[in-house]
Amino acid sequence: MSDATIRRATGADRPWLITAMAGISDHEHALHDSRRPGADCAEAYLTQIEAAITAQGGAILVAARGEERLGCIAFHVAREVNAAQTPDSNVYGYVSDLYVAPAARRQGLASRLLAEAERHFRDAGLRRMRIGSLAANASAVGAYHRFGFEAYEVVLEKRLVP
Repeated sequence: MSDATIRRATGADRPWLITAMAGISDHEHALHDSRRPGADCAEAYLTQIEAAITAQGGAILVAARGEERLGCIAFHVAREVNAAQTPDSNVYGYVSDLYVAPAARRQGLASRLLAEAERHFRDAGLRRMRIGSLAANASAVGAYHRFGFEAYEVVLEKRLVP
């Protein structure tokens, strides 16, 4: 998908970004019961992402071919205070969301979007970049491994009520 242009999101992209967030949420809802359907949360979730970017530095980028939006990535600088971690591990680039429209998948667009986020974080002097995924989302986990991500932390869950 080398003909796609990657640019910062604008206000005109917001309706499409809500649709993209709904797509992510719907996919994750099918994988785990902790996730809400996109129609129930996409707009509020996008607002939450925008607030994190404003507060912590980052961006939402959109991949487009002309007026057709093909994908997006949202990322920000995350800061933790954890005495058990190294200083460079307490401040890192965090990719909160990555979406590629179904018709544009498996054409390298996700890698291009991740590369743009990585460039942003490197330019900011960060040494680490992290991304999360539901354990059941094998296609996303595989794509992230191919891009160079390695398992860092594993969160396990036990249901306390049936």
